[in-house]
Amino acid sequence: MIYRSISSLTTTPGGCGNFFEGTGEEMHAALSYLGTLPDETITYVGHEYTAKNAVFAKSAEPRNPDVTRLIRFVDENKITTGKTTIGDEKLWNVFMRPQSEDIKYVLILRRMTSP
Repeated sequence: MIYRSISSLTTTPGGCGNFFEGTGEEMHAALSYLGTLPDETITYVGHEYTAKNAVFAKSAEPRNPDVTRLIRFVDENKITTGKTTIGDEKLWNVFMRPQSEDIKYVLILRRMTSP
């Protein structure tokens, strides 16, 4: 069986889109729901933010080999929609990896240095 997810701005490869209404909690709930889909679910997104997401992911999780794979993927694919899966997102998407020690560290560090 082939699974497909059309998520427009909820998730884009390596990140999530801008949201202009709703709350952070609602976005977290939506991303958490997407994380329950089968890993082989192919993602189709409405906007191409993958290159920027890869740069951000590398700043948040520089030791994650899957983020390096995302950067390589971006270099090889101008258009990424329909070429990644929910399983990929679980490995390289900062917003779907709150359990990552590197991400926790970056968030704490930013909170401590924010004005």
